[in-house]
Amino acid sequence: MRQPDLLVDSENLRLAVYTWGIAPSAEAPKEVLMLVHGFPDRAMFWDKVAAELSDRFYVVAYDMRGCGASTHITGTQYYKYERLLNDLYAVIDAVSPQQKVHLVGHDWGGLYGWSAIVASEGIKRIASFATLSPSLDQIGFFLRQRLLKPTPKNLIQLVSQLLRNSLMTFFTLPILPEILWRSGLALAMFRVIIGHYEKRMTFEPNEGVEGDAVRYLGIYRANLLQRVLRPKKEISRVPVHAMIAQHDPFLPPRIFADSASWTTDYSETAIDASHWAPLSQPVALANAISTFVGKHHVALDALTVSIKCL
Repeated sequence: MRQPDLLVDSENLRLAVYTWGIAPSAEAPKEVLMLVHGFPDRAMFWDKVAAELSDRFYVVAYDMRGCGASTHITGTQYYKYERLLNDLYAVIDAVSPQQKVHLVGHDWGGLYGWSAIVASEGIKRIASFATLSPSLDQIGFFLRQRLLKPTPKNLIQLVSQLLRNSLMTFFTLPILPEILWRSGLALAMFRVIIGHYEKRMTFEPNEGVEGDAVRYLGIYRANLLQRVLRPKKEISRVPVHAMIAQHDPFLPPRIFADSASWTTDYSETAIDASHWAPLSQPVALANAISTFVGKHHVALDALTVSIKCL
């Protein structure tokens, strides 16, 4: 098991941080990518994608609180978006204090990444955002719009999305999700689901994934229903690129239908993959990220500013 390259303090917790490639310097400026994982994963979920990008970029990922080598903490109150965003800012400040980063999110990392790019502290630190997820607010509006205009097509889409998100909703319940994970049934279920949707990869769970999952149930209980049932629309000026997995059983392409209206600079790429694209299609993802970041570089701008200050 790979050991963290550094540990970063955030709210009395310690976050395990991993890096790929050579850090930028005044002599060799380079874009910094911050890859954020979801449930029930760890930083190394991004390893294949990071390896593809490391020749050109300085790539960073971290075990989110409660996961992997980061501090193990239990309790719904510790997984509210505000605290997760503070962790993100702490890692950015540690690895790239003088230069904005390019945020890349999968699953929950993408869901709350949308909140980062409208927050004042996030805007200071984030140059662009590539995501495999819409925001919870976008999902909430998607469901509400189809409920308020109940045409046959809209009702079919509404029921379909509710069924697709039923597992996420189940994870907000008390006690039962813990039983599912501690019994081994959840892991067996994930094996079946991944085996069905991703024929190009073999599911290899992290050692201790059950504990990670039980702790990380807090993110569902602290954020899911609160944001889906009471969505708010905030438009970001940070460039956004959606990498839409065409066969995602939880977040199908149509859920991104209105994503372009949530930012002043939007683009998207279709990825021939299911929910686990970073594992099954790392080259396609890396290419999409590289092309997008190349259009929104900040390293040379930061170097110019530093030279002028000398």
